[in-house]
Amino acid sequence: MIAKGLPRESTYTLLQWPVTQKGPTENLRGVTLDESGQAVCAAKPGTCSPDKPDDPIDLVFNPVAGAPYRLALVSSQDKNIRALTKIVPVPIQAEDKGCTLQSVLLTPGAEFMAIEGSGFAPNHDVRLESESGKEHHGGTVRSDREGRLVTGIVPYIEVNAGEPLA
Repeated sequence: MIAKGLPRESTYTLLQWPVTQKGPTENLRGVTLDESGQAVCAAKPGTCSPDKPDDPIDLVFNPVAGAPYRLALVSSQDKNIRALTKIVPVPIQAEDKGCTLQSVLLTPGAEFMAIEGSGFAPNHDVRLESESGKEHHGGTVRSDREGRLVTGIVPYIEVNAGEPLA
């Protein structure tokens, strides 16, 4: 993990926020940044304990398709100094004609998903369509000035009481 622009003299707490939890949890205290901005355990008082001094922190993931890993480094001295990131190691995505759409899990059972897109014309209406079972849904989302878009979908089919699912 490399953090650009954060003060190197501070110590940080690494937080992680899986979609299976209602909020972030503390993963590691006493993280520092080396000259390049890489997050390390320095083996100095008040820092995390590494295998060797200035050992880069290890991030171990067990990825699920579409599941994001949301991470934060928060300064122990000033909670307003922080860096946040989201990575999706195994993306669910499609690409066509320079445009990319990615589906990101927002709940553990994929009851709600984010659709993130890039490469579209700036400030352009983009037609999105989805299908779940026999249900078809569609709508228009406007890309931003950089040609990106974000929207949400609920991919579950509507079931009326007493009706069969098939």
